[in-house]
Amino acid sequence: MSSLSDSVYNVLKALVELYNKEGGPVKSRDIANSLKIHEGYVRNMLSILKSMGLVISKAGPHGGYIPTSKAADVLSRQTFSVPIVSLGNVIGYALDITVIGLLSEKPHASMRVVGDLSNYLEREVRVGPLPSGVVLIGKVIKADIEALVEITSIVSVPRTTVKNIMTPNPVVAKADDQVETYIKYFAERRFRGIPVVDDNRRPIGLLMASKVMELLSRCELKARVGDVMMHDPPTIQEDEDVHEAIRLMVSSGIGRLLVVDSEDRLVGIITRTDILTRIATFEQLV
Repeated sequence: MSSLSDSVYNVLKALVELYNKEGGPVKSRDIANSLKIHEGYVRNMLSILKSMGLVISKAGPHGGYIPTSKAADVLSRQTFSVPIVSLGNVIGYALDITVIGLLSEKPHASMRVVGDLSNYLEREVRVGPLPSGVVLIGKVIKADIEALVEITSIVSVPRTTVKNIMTPNPVVAKADDQVETYIKYFAERRFRGIPVVDDNRRPIGLLMASKVMELLSRCELKARVGDVMMHDPPTIQEDEDVHEAIRLMVSSGIGRLLVVDSEDRLVGIITRTDILTRIATFEQLV
């Protein structure tokens, strides 16, 4: 199993600590309070951990999340890592990154790698963002366990909140609406996803363009949005740093995040395009 991203690691570590302290299932809100982050974001991380077999959930009023026997082993071996990306795909993770000859004509980055970079020799990759917000761009010249990247440029991602980059007040759908109501947005405005909200404007799903095209091919556009939407849509709090949005998109392969306020109400949507508009050199998110 490859190393966890920093965000996923922090949630798992907090869960294990709370579970050991309380001796029972842990609520997502307790993890959120412990880490001082948004509960919706914690739930996204828990979904990833659940898919990896590191967490199980228990339903009911006394339910919550429980770490599996694998969790302690993964935590003991965890080393903080950052993604290595080529043409929009995560091809590995970099550990213990050292920049050599930063002020020289040809600086290099040495790193341990989780993954196989042998097929990417002499090809451009993006490493990061690092915890500092820096992204290294360069060419792979050595692809062993200890990899070497010849740096061509270094990009520093400006610190700003998701709220400053997101698209506010996006078009939304309701679960009882017919899918055909929203065809014009996918066909004319090139939408890839439309948030689905409840009566309190809390996100409950995401209507994806791929699903709409599938229904269109079968002439089934009378279908209800709630029957075909993606449940448990990825969310992020409006006051989160954009670095968190980037890390979540890159490590999880998610192209859009629904932005919520402190009461979990939808206030916007942030996509790869929004970030690219602000930071033009982030081709790895395309």
